[in-house]
Amino acid sequence: MIREGSKGSLNLFYKDLLIGSYPLTNKKNYDRYKYQGQYLILKTMRENKNLDIKKQIYTYTHFINSIYNRKKQNLNIWANDYELFLSCLFALIKLKILDEEESILIMSKKKKSKA
Repeated sequence: MIREGSKGSLNLFYKDLLIGSYPLTNKKNYDRYKYQGQYLILKTMRENKNLDIKKQIYTYTHFINSIYNRKKQNLNIWANDYELFLSCLFALIKLKILDEEESILIMSKKKKSKA
């Protein structure tokens, strides 16, 4: 399901499968969503001093793969899991593990027909 805001929608893909859609508004813009990934990396490094970047990459990738498998099998995914998926995906993009162009599609607001 595509969730559209006043400015459009942010659609996240993993392995060519649409995982989630997030509304774009004045408050929830692309930069704010992107910051969630950066914040996840920084918070993890501050709170878990023994969790290096390699372990973070493994953890984020493992979580994204589990959500991908649940989506592929048409199993329920909680709203909190979608939010964490977004943070993990943007963290992996920030760490240059995933390509931004293959993972993100930004769509402008749908125009209403005059008919």
